[in-house]
Amino acid sequence: MNSPRTILLDAAGTLIEPAESVAAVYARHFAAAGHPVEERVIRRVFGQIFDSLPSPEYPPRGDGDAAERIWWRSLVRETAIRCGLPPELAESGSLFDSLFDHYATGAAWRVFAEVGEVLDALATEGFQLVVVSNFDNRLHRILDDLDLSRRFLAIINSAGACSRKPDAGIFLKALERLDHPSSEVLHIGDSPAADQVGAENVGIRAFLLDRPRVTLFDALKWIRGGFEGK
Repeated sequence: MNSPRTILLDAAGTLIEPAESVAAVYARHFAAAGHPVEERVIRRVFGQIFDSLPSPEYPPRGDGDAAERIWWRSLVRETAIRCGLPPELAESGSLFDSLFDHYATGAAWRVFAEVGEVLDALATEGFQLVVVSNFDNRLHRILDDLDLSRRFLAIINSAGACSRKPDAGIFLKALERLDHPSSEVLHIGDSPAADQVGAENVGIRAFLLDRPRVTLFDALKWIRGGFEGK
């Protein structure tokens, strides 16, 4: 069995994070629409809805990005309604568009401090790097804006794969793109279910981040140590 030479990396929570809290962003947009809501309320409601919504309904053949957009529209609508906004405002395209567009550029995100150093080290040591992320097509511009795209052989998102981690489909899409068996690939991410369980279910060894305690520096040590002692 060949030693792994390709590393898949999650995006949000692994490479990047929102530049300000989701609650702060939603509060600002709700207030601009004439309905102030406390951030603590938004934080609680958003988290509950985000965790409870099923994955997008991807068409057998068609536009996975459209399915992702419908999913995000549902998230914004349900969050707004449960935060007390009138149904007509919660359903409005303008509120959704303003929030969806906010997160479409690098300005809304920041790169974790160690990312550049770790990616440089992995590339120098001969690893191919690929992003595998539960994200729509906004991810391409975001990574471009943050000067990260050039570091990756491929950027595979759930919109393009019509599959969200932990489902096998998105990982199998990555393996197909690479033309590698799972034994030659590693995955790094921050979600126990989506990243660790999802990868291991298709035979890919995974390293789980737990920021700020466990970062990409720890993943680099694990790789250099022969994938032992997680």
